[in-house]
Amino acid sequence: MGTDREGDQRVRSSARYLSRLDLLGTAVVAATALWALVAAANRAGEPEAFLLALLAAVGGYVSGRLLGSRSALLAPAMVAGAVAGMSVLWPGALSGDATAPPLHYGNANGALVAQAVGGACLVALFATSDRRRGEVLLLAGLLVLAAFATRSVAAAVGALLVLVAGLLSASVYRKGTVVLVSAVCVVGVALGTVVLGALGTRTGGVEGAAEAGLTERRVQLWGDGVHLTKSYPLRGTGPGMFVTNSPTASSDADVHSAHSLWLRHSAEQGVPGALCLVALVGWVYVRLWRSSQPVAVVVVGSATFTAFVVQASIDYVAEFPVVLVAVGLLTGAATAGPDPGLRARLARGGS
Repeated sequence: MGTDREGDQRVRSSARYLSRLDLLGTAVVAATALWALVAAANRAGEPEAFLLALLAAVGGYVSGRLLGSRSALLAPAMVAGAVAGMSVLWPGALSGDATAPPLHYGNANGALVAQAVGGACLVALFATSDRRRGEVLLLAGLLVLAAFATRSVAAAVGALLVLVAGLLSASVYRKGTVVLVSAVCVVGVALGTVVLGALGTRTGGVEGAAEAGLTERRVQLWGDGVHLTKSYPLRGTGPGMFVTNSPTASSDADVHSAHSLWLRHSAEQGVPGALCLVALVGWVYVRLWRSSQPVAVVVVGSATFTAFVVQASIDYVAEFPVVLVAVGLLTGAATAGPDPGLRARLARGGS
């Protein structure tokens, strides 16, 4: 009985700490939204699209938390089921066409499928029997194949790594290590885009990057992002104004963004805006690390979130609200209050 009381006290103490952490997250979101308005004040700028994206991500996250506090199954099942249904309703989504429905951008379709793989892996953790778990993991495997079918390399690799994380999650004992490694991967990719963007403005830099597997145009866009950030470090060029001010984008009608979440944000909203974004993503990792969910759930949640952020660092998939809602739902589910039934099943080995 004494041990149970001590456990209850630890849970209550953790809940209080997490509540303060949630208040910090709310403050970061508010600061991010406020700075977008400051960056757009008295100048050309369209903050509505950015604020809509922020609202989609936060709304998805809050919904995932609320649903997860009632049943660990709801949010992941919604994401996995919806995307699986999308593949049936829109067969063209898996055609590999760059403008394939429903998002009319193949890489964004791939990002959505990668999130569905994470949702399916979470559902597998919640399965009440080995047979049901096997069926859901089979669905996750089929979704990985669907990610490859979209011809989005980043999404396909991310989906595959999420599946691997789901298969190995039960053998992981330190969630902090997984969250830290995930965050380091994001930092490495983000810094890589900045370095390549800076080098791309020098002779031979673009060619070298292209030989490494990146398109010349994408590296030039990153170079524009670095240049605009240096030229407008405080408030940037204004939200939504990257395409207008980027020489590469303005000379090519097929270019719609900076192909980098970080460089577009710093170019449009300056260094303070970029720091707000860093704080927001960093807060998510801290929240995953301090989650009271079982370790296996945090492992899958962290891998799924990382797959998205890494892809968003080299593409503009973060500009699709549907993708952001899916990311928010799964991240919210991974940081919700623990489902007692799930904890009991994991303690029994899922039997």
